[in-house]
Amino acid sequence: MKIGKPFKGFAVGLGALGFAVYSATCGTINQTGGSYTDTQGDAVASSLPANPARDIYSATIANDAVNLYITLNLNPTASISTVNFNYGIGITTGNPSAGGDASAATDHGNPYSRAISIDSSFGGMTDWIGIFGAGGSGSTSSPFTSFGYNDYVYGTPGSTNTPGAWTKIHTVASGEPMAAQGGNTGFSSITLTVPMSDFASNLPLTPGTTFDFDIYSTGTSASQTAYDSLADSSPTQTGTYNGTAQYNGIVLDSYTIQTVPEPTTLALAGLGGLSLTLFLRQRK
Repeated sequence: MKIGKPFKGFAVGLGALGFAVYSATCGTINQTGGSYTDTQGDAVASSLPANPARDIYSATIANDAVNLYITLNLNPTASISTVNFNYGIGITTGNPSAGGDASAATDHGNPYSRAISIDSSFGGMTDWIGIFGAGGSGSTSSPFTSFGYNDYVYGTPGSTNTPGAWTKIHTVASGEPMAAQGGNTGFSSITLTVPMSDFASNLPLTPGTTFDFDIYSTGTSASQTAYDSLADSSPTQTGTYNGTAQYNGIVLDSYTIQTVPEPTTLALAGLGGLSLTLFLRQRK
């Protein structure tokens, strides 16, 4: 997977909101467009016990008028129903002055206190989705039956961001489905349905808005680092692995919110088509 050229600055106007998305001055955007791949096997270093559940293979993002639909595909041989791992999605506006969390101390740059941050050249991490197993304990005798997630914004919604403060917006305790890939019987894929309104204080996600992000595999306790990164095709660490070494993202992916018809618009279009059909039949 090739690293793209440095992301050029741009702004997307959002009417009265006046919201603009800017490029990072030092960071790099790797992939865009809603479908993302990662180097396979880059999270299974020789100094780590082999565990395919930490190996991110690919992801997709799509949207309708209300939700983001995010699918994370891990190594197809993984069995995430019986492995205790967390996964995280770090999000930013891409504006170097966004005021997000770029900390390498205290909370490490995210609300889960994992050793994961987004570089200040992107504006730091402004939003986070933390993904966890649900419906069981993750053991063979009590496997996870689904996943859940928490999402957070950096700062206090409705006011100027407060440095150092993460605010939980939404918790889905369970019900985010798992799936098997490539004919395998073990679960290795997770799909989330996340309301775009959860991020409104930092990211007013309307058609044409572009946000930058990365997806990480990580451990289940504080201070653990990123085992793998979707956006960065290189290993998160080389040589002797340090399970608490800070991972600071300087390569991200991006997604642009797509324009989709409102349900009422689709209904009206359908009624209009039906009326036209009935009219033509009557003419005949």
